[in-house]
Amino acid sequence: MLKRVIALFMLVIVSGCAGLDTKPEQFKINISSMQMLESTLMEQRYQVKLRIMNRSKESLSIDGLSFDIELNDKDFASGVSDEKFKLEPLSETLVSVTVTSTIFGLIRQFKSLEKNQTKTFYYSLSGRIYTSSGLFGIPFNEKGEIDLN
Repeated sequence: MLKRVIALFMLVIVSGCAGLDTKPEQFKINISSMQMLESTLMEQRYQVKLRIMNRSKESLSIDGLSFDIELNDKDFASGVSDEKFKLEPLSETLVSVTVTSTIFGLIRQFKSLEKNQTKTFYYSLSGRIYTSSGLFGIPFNEKGEIDLN
C-alpha cells in the first residue's frame, strides 16, 4: 500500500514538472480590445479580446487562463477562461474573455483620468496560462498602452 501511495505521489510530481518545460517567453499576450457589456452599482462587466501569440516552434495545448488587469498602476478588473484551444507553432489567436471590475476600480480610473492629461492608459496584464501538460500554470506579466485620442 505504501509503495502505491509513493508511486502515485511521484506520478503527480512528474506530471506537474512536465508542464514546467514551457517558458513564459514562448508566448505573449496583449489586450486587443475591450467593450463594456453591463454595469450595475457595484460591478461592471467587459468583453476583452486577448491576442495570444505562440513564439515557439512547438504547439501549445491551452486549457484556460486567469488574469488581472491594472490600468495606470491601479487594480481594475479580473477574468478567467476555461476555453480550450491549440496554438500552433509561430501563430496567434484571439480569445474573448469576460472580465469583472468593481465600482472601486472604476472610481480609481476616473480619478486617474482626471489627472492624466495625455489620454493614454498604461495597462499591466498578469496571471497564469494553463496548458494540458502543466499542473500549476505558467505565469505571465505583460504591459502595454491604450491611447484614448
